[in-house]
Formats: sequence, structure tokens, C-alpha cells
Amino acid sequence: MKLTILGYSGGFPAPGGATSGYLLEIGPRRILLDCGSGVLSNLFKLVPIDKLDAIILTHLHYDHISDMQVLKYAIDLSRKHGIDMKPIPVMAPKSPEQLASTLESDGNLIIGQISNDSPMKMFDATIRFIPMEHPVETYGLSIEAEGKKLVYTADSVPCDNLPILLKDADVAVVDAGTLERYRKPVMVHMTARESARLARENNVKRLVLSHLLPVFNPEEILEEARKEYPDAVLAELMQTIEI
Repeated sequence: MKLTILGYSGGFPAPGGATSGYLLEIGPRRILLDCGSGVLSNLFKLVPIDKLDAIILTHLHYDHISDMQVLKYAIDLSRKHGIDMKPIPVMAPKSPEQLASTLESDGNLIIGQISNDSPMKMFDATIRFIPMEHPVETYGLSIEAEGKKLVYTADSVPCDNLPILLKDADVAVVDAGTLERYRKPVMVHMTARESARLARENNVKRLVLSHLLPVFNPEEILEEARKEYPDAVLAELMQTIEI
């Protein structure tokens, strides 16, 4: 497997950047994980629209789905100008219903609902959808192929399911959306320290900190995390990680 970081900003894109989006390659197959603001521009540097095999949306907050509307234009206009486009399968949560309904299109996308009932086979990989704790229905992803495990937490605070998701991951891309000095009584993202501690406690072999809020100093995020997990690294735009 290979994972390329197409966007890692939380909330809104950093200058020249993009919010959440990752290209997962499993052999010749290509899956887009989340599709936030600015993600398509970076995706198209690597993959033409007609070579994308599937999309998985972890939750329906705009910083993870805003480019889905632009994707519809890309598919429709490509078809009108002679590119043979098959509908793209999309796996997404069923709620919030108002946002879920915006994903529907005239045959450009085939929408399926995420379920955590059982593992799903996709392109020689086993994908598990594990509920996270966030203000909307949200799933972390565990993707296993050829004896390797990739984890993407999406957005969450520490919860009972995170150790299950993270356990023994070869690579984990983890929400580090805030810092300890901004702790509040009610949180919606993990601090860098929490992300790193969970990775260490659950034997994560490689930790990548993502969902980085552009108003924070990246070095402060990294410094906080490395107190718990010394080898933690920050997500980098267009970085490709071999798993």
C-alpha cells in the first residue's frame, strides 16, 4: 500500500495547502480518503479523474467533503468532453442526513452507507470502519493488506474505540487538531500529546500527525507530541508513505 497526503489542514487550508484528503493505492487501485477543500487539485497531479476507483468519506464535515461538489463537475464535464467515465463508488456515513443528501448525483457517484457491522473487502484489502467520538457520525479506518496495517483516525477525541483502531498499526495518521494549552471542558479533537500517547500505548510503529490547524505553530505541535512519542512526524503535503 501507498498513502499520499493531499491535504492535512484542519478546519481551513493553510496557504497553498488543503484540508483533509489522502490517496490510498492498493496495487493498481486508487481510493480517495476524504475530499476536503483543495484536495482535488492535488489529486489530479497524480491521478486523472477516470482512474479513481473509489472514495471513502469518514464524516460529513465540510473540511472533509467540500471538494465533493467540485468532483461532480469534474466527472460531468469530463464525460461531456469525451472521457469515458464510469460512476465512482462512494462510501459515506448516513448522517447528518441533510449533508448526506448533497452527495447524490445523476449517475456520477454511487453512494453506499458505511456500517461498522463487519469488515469489508475492497481491492485486496480488508477495511474496517470503527466509530469515533465527534459531533457528527464519524468513522476511523483500519486498512489491512499483505500483512500491513494502515490506520486513519479521522476526527475524534480519546474514546474506547481508539485503542482498538490503533493497535499494532504499521502507520497511523492521527488527528492532532489542538494543543494542551487550548484544552477546554468539551473537546472535539485530540491534542498532539493525546494523539502521541495513544500511539505509544498501542504499539503504533509510525505516527503521522495530521488535521493540523493552520493558526498553530507546527513546531509546537511536534514538540508536544514528541514528549510522548519521540519519533512522531508532521504530515507533509504530497508526501507518499509506503506501508
